[in-house]
Amino acid sequence: MFYLQLVLLALIGILLNYNIQIALMLTVIFLIILMKNRNLNARKTIYCLIVFLAFFVRGVHIQKTNITHLNNSNSQKITLNIDDMITVNGNYLKGIASIDNEKVLFNYTLKTEAEKEFFKENFTIGRIYAIGSIEDLKERNNFYSFDYKNYNKNKGIFKQITLKNIEKIEDSKNILSKLKEIRIKLIKKIDRNITFDKSGYFQALIFGDKSYMKKDDVVSYKNLGTSHLLAISGLHLGVLVGLIYYVLGKMRVSVEIIEKITFLVLPFYIFISGLSPSILRAGGTILIFILLRKKEKSKVESLCITCIILLALKPLYVFDIGFELSFFIAFSLLMSGDYIKNSKNSLQRAFKISLISSVASFPILVANFYTFSYISIISNIILVPIFSLIIFPIVLISYTVSLINLSLFKMLFKPIINIMFNVYDKIQELFGIFKPIVIGKQKIITLIILFLLVLFILVNLNKHNNKLVIVNLIILIFIIGSFNLFNYEYKFEKLIISGKEVYYLREKNKTLLINTSDNIKNFYTDFRKKDSEYDIIDEYHLLLNHESKRNFDYLLITSSNTNISGYANEIIGHNLVRNIIILDNRDEKIKELVKLAKFKNIKIKKLEKYRGIKLGEVDIYYEKDKIVINKNSNKFEIKLEDK
Repeated sequence: MFYLQLVLLALIGILLNYNIQIALMLTVIFLIILMKNRNLNARKTIYCLIVFLAFFVRGVHIQKTNITHLNNSNSQKITLNIDDMITVNGNYLKGIASIDNEKVLFNYTLKTEAEKEFFKENFTIGRIYAIGSIEDLKERNNFYSFDYKNYNKNKGIFKQITLKNIEKIEDSKNILSKLKEIRIKLIKKIDRNITFDKSGYFQALIFGDKSYMKKDDVVSYKNLGTSHLLAISGLHLGVLVGLIYYVLGKMRVSVEIIEKITFLVLPFYIFISGLSPSILRAGGTILIFILLRKKEKSKVESLCITCIILLALKPLYVFDIGFELSFFIAFSLLMSGDYIKNSKNSLQRAFKISLISSVASFPILVANFYTFSYISIISNIILVPIFSLIIFPIVLISYTVSLINLSLFKMLFKPIINIMFNVYDKIQELFGIFKPIVIGKQKIITLIILFLLVLFILVNLNKHNNKLVIVNLIILIFIIGSFNLFNYEYKFEKLIISGKEVYYLREKNKTLLINTSDNIKNFYTDFRKKDSEYDIIDEYHLLLNHESKRNFDYLLITSSNTNISGYANEIIGHNLVRNIIILDNRDEKIKELVKLAKFKNIKIKKLEKYRGIKLGEVDIYYEKDKIVINKNSNKFEIKLEDK
């Protein structure tokens, strides 16, 4: 427990500079552990004080130094150092770079097809000399949107660079950049040579880059609570290390030699897989466990040491979702070792692992995504073994074969992989009928209560105190059920979706959406045509998840103009609305909308001119050329646009 106490003190020291409530919660947990174990002698107490003060000072230092040193400018000479993957979509280029050792986001509008071809196929890393502008990262448009500005701030990124003219490009010459260049070239080689529907899995599982995967596949994993299968972590490293031990063991290589080989292979794999917090956690824990094995350090202690090292290097990892999930789930599983071992058979063991993982991830997922996939408790039992014992090893082996003999890969492995993923997709579809629970955005105090309840559940599971587990689960379910039931907050917001105004009203747990905007059309047919389009359905899913809703109660359409309400058909088609309110049903486009709504059994109401409807205490009037929203004499007018 001593190493866990050191981790808690490190977290407390950092978080006192950022989030006092979470720091206080961790302090209470630390004191409870201290009073229960009474394990601190004078020497350990000094260590605790040193760790707390060191991380508190480190947190103060990061808070003061995590600022930008670049000034905004409309046009100036810029030297960008690029040492990571860039993204090319149509004629739009973007990525992460650095200017004078400060990370920045950058974008550039490609001017010719030849230029696009160069950046997409030939460019990896290097230095770009250009003329461009520097500006602050923009605030999020809408109250429910993901806060990319704060997300990037925690990564030390504050500025957006827009390149106007590129004057010169140079290769990077340092060794670290050359190693990164090898990784990027291998990723691009997969894109060129391994061409079939599921080729994105190769980049995701070998190099930690999910950008090549199909959006529907990624969403499917998220909805099933199995996204961790796509994030390289302990599961994947466990398979890799297992393969190393199995193959070398068959060759009668000694354990000492195998460990030395593992020490060489793991750091290399950690590097090429992207150095994400989850892979650093898994790799670091394995390496430290092997290194300190003779000193009889446990896996939990190795995990805690790894956590302390990573936090010392990058204190802002505390705000990284991958870091939070990876460490807390791994810690929960390791602390539940006896509970898991005390299983009657393999099925029960798999259920316990899945249950603990799902329960541990619950507060983190709710805090960040506002949903929880309860089916993950069952889906992980079936999907994780298939993925770890069949899919991941075959991907590793087939990729190795593709590097040696591409023709053999295409002839032998490609058909096998296609069949394998088709079967896997069918299994996923069976679980896909169970939709995640939508919980909504919660206050920090509610999240703390949820986290403490989860801790109580995990502790009582390990004590085999099933009665208290059931009581805590009932309390947890009651709190979740109360989120939406007793939410009477009034909210009226102007949203910007796809560059157009959309209005959202919430009153006494009833919701009204006024107009829908529409997707930006991609009319280009040349090199400017985008490979992937952003669908504003994601905006509406984010809004509904934030508000703890599966659909809108009402959709008010004020015009058939495509820019204003062109996405209404999609909203109806995706069953995201219960009732439609229209102002005029004589327009042909409105008639088509009404037909679709009737087909989907959605109720339709016509709002007559100079009449109104009531939503709780809110009056909604249709006047001559405007819609008036009125609550307690507080009015807001929405001017109606011409068709």
